[in-house]
Amino acid sequence: MQLRSIAILALLALVQAQAYRLTEDRSLIAEIGNATNQHITAKPCSSNATEFKSCYLTSTNAKDYPWGSPEITYSAAGDPWGVHLTGPYPDGRTYLVSWFTGGPTIKRNPTQPNTSALVTYASVQAIPSAAVPSGENLTFTGKIITYLRLYSDTALLNYSYLSPFIHHVVLANLTPSTTYKYQVSARNGNLAGNYSFTTLPLPADGAPSPYPLRIGIMGDVGQTRNSSVTRDHMLSNNPQVVIHVGDNSYADNYHASNPDLYKSGGTNQQRWDSFSVLWEPLFSKAPVLNIPGNHEVESVGIKSSISLTTTSWSFPTNFPFQSYAARFPVPGSTAATFGNITANMYHSTVLGGVATLISFNNYIAFHPGSPQYKWAIQEFQKVDRTKTPWLFVQYHTSSYHTYTNHYKSMECFMSIWEDIFYRYGVDLVFNGHVHAYERTHPVYKYRQDNCAPIYVTVGDGGNIEGLYRNFVDDISSTTKATYCEGFTASGQSPATLYYTNPGGWSSAGPRPANCSTVSFQPASGVAGGAPVMCLNNTNPLLGFCQSSQPNWSALRDPSFGHAILDLLSNTTARFRWFKNLVGTKVAVDDVVLERQASCQNRRHRSRHLSSSS
Repeated sequence: MQLRSIAILALLALVQAQAYRLTEDRSLIAEIGNATNQHITAKPCSSNATEFKSCYLTSTNAKDYPWGSPEITYSAAGDPWGVHLTGPYPDGRTYLVSWFTGGPTIKRNPTQPNTSALVTYASVQAIPSAAVPSGENLTFTGKIITYLRLYSDTALLNYSYLSPFIHHVVLANLTPSTTYKYQVSARNGNLAGNYSFTTLPLPADGAPSPYPLRIGIMGDVGQTRNSSVTRDHMLSNNPQVVIHVGDNSYADNYHASNPDLYKSGGTNQQRWDSFSVLWEPLFSKAPVLNIPGNHEVESVGIKSSISLTTTSWSFPTNFPFQSYAARFPVPGSTAATFGNITANMYHSTVLGGVATLISFNNYIAFHPGSPQYKWAIQEFQKVDRTKTPWLFVQYHTSSYHTYTNHYKSMECFMSIWEDIFYRYGVDLVFNGHVHAYERTHPVYKYRQDNCAPIYVTVGDGGNIEGLYRNFVDDISSTTKATYCEGFTASGQSPATLYYTNPGGWSSAGPRPANCSTVSFQPASGVAGGAPVMCLNNTNPLLGFCQSSQPNWSALRDPSFGHAILDLLSNTTARFRWFKNLVGTKVAVDDVVLERQASCQNRRHRSRHLSSSS
């Protein structure tokens, strides 16, 4: 599992020492060393549900920090709290800093203040370096917003949550590869705090190499003690930027009437406030690139509707994603779009000048003709692999995994997008939603293909809902058959659905009519054997699941943790996953990825697809 050979160490030393050079050829992703052929299933705990839970969690760790705990407490007196960075923006030089002052108001019919005339500030001071010999002091002005959430719950009729003051300041045109100390303004206008972050590199003539570039990846983080372990482990690995694949606060697991009442009913917005406090140590130091998950929808207890024809959302007629959009504007946001739900649903940006990240929202319309589809095709068409040789995609729900929870829930999405990912030569796809870890080998349509992306499920950040334990090929202690054999939808098996209702399997988010959600795969499990839940008239025999870990699955482990991706050159990267129970000295999953000149889909400028394809 861990790469220890002298050859690998020599390779890492070589690529880190290489001068930065744009390579003309894009190539396949090849795994180097022991990880090339690995198929690992980690089962460190008993299959007994109670014993499994105690192996990872204690009764205390399984819960969010109780309301009032010092780890999640903030000052309502006007001092800044919940400071977090977003970025970089697509220009590679601009970032956003956001924070809160005051506290929320929760009562009947509160009056939302007019903040249009209010101005907020952030001051940044560069630490002198080769890039900025004399340092620089800059002050930026920004905007203050609030949001009002009306509840329709009968117990909360006419009650609303009025947010604290939310400050957003765009830090424009900062110097790349520079450490900045910064302060942000309190409600009285005085600068406060002692924060710092380092801007990402940006290639230019005469500039030093942007490599190595370190990217943290995590998802479904929440606000438990397990969450804070993930936070601290991520901090100790010093990422330059963090990709978060959605599901932030889990505020929608709480009733609106009480931030300690773990019960559905309108979502408790105060849990967004406590989340911001818990994650400030990381989010104020490393800029974050977020994307909405299902827990960001927050449609319970409000007016909310999402369909294939929905193209915009706003308060008070239709306002899902409201809290997320107000608190986490996407990179590229301006004062005009702060708090605008529609403008903050998906985004694209460039990391260190060498990696393009395209971020989808799979909970809103994504089919051909939809605004998101048209936008994403344009983003893929703009990618120039001679300038940004790396291409990543993130969206919340996992497409390739082998856990029983949410198994194959993205079939409709993938029936539209998998060919596009393949054609444009996406290198890595990052997902969450499944509260566990799994990395694939390069895979296309459930078969290994070295010209295809590697899919990483990393929805194991530590949230209150806990870990997912069972694999679809595990034998159930109750039924004595694989968990796969128990799958049904509306009382029908996947095989029956294939012939009678191919769109009848579960799917994440809205989906168009006639979008198949049932797919089958040949027997290719590591341990051999026929597939499970088979069709009856195909040769070779096709099944809904494998009877053992699929050949396309490299490593799966139902544990909390986070991932680190080190881009070492235009052609080489190292990917590692760190398990919370093990710590950060040793990576449980450790693989070096190298491009080899073979795949046309990764050569030169990406080939265009028409927006109607």
